Amino acid sequence: MARGFSKVIIVGNITRDPELRSTASGTQVCGFSVAVNRNYRDGSGEQKENVSFFDCSAWGKSGEIIAQYAKKGSGILVSGRLEQRSWEDKEGQKRSRVEIVVEDFNFIGG
Repeated sequence: MARGFSKVIIVGNITRDPELRSTASGTQVCGFSVAVNRNYRDGSGEQKENVSFFDCSAWGKSGEIIAQYAKKGSGILVSGRLEQRSWEDKEGQKRSRVEIVVEDFNFIGG
């Protein structure tokens, strides 16, 4: 069986102020979302824009730094791996989401 590999790199703007939380064991985790814009021309030559939103989580010191220095609108380059989580909500519905687990980041802009 082939060994799996997951790596993603995105550049965009943070869509809301990062939220820093602590797990039961005391590990810090920062949750935030990044918007990535893509401009293109459609078949008729008209300029179009598409925006994608990606949920991210940064653990430990990385999360603390992002929570301290980033805010809504901040530019950021994020690299990490994709991770899928599944859970059951209060109504018993099964939910899942794919997020980027941040392994490295750089702030972009001023």
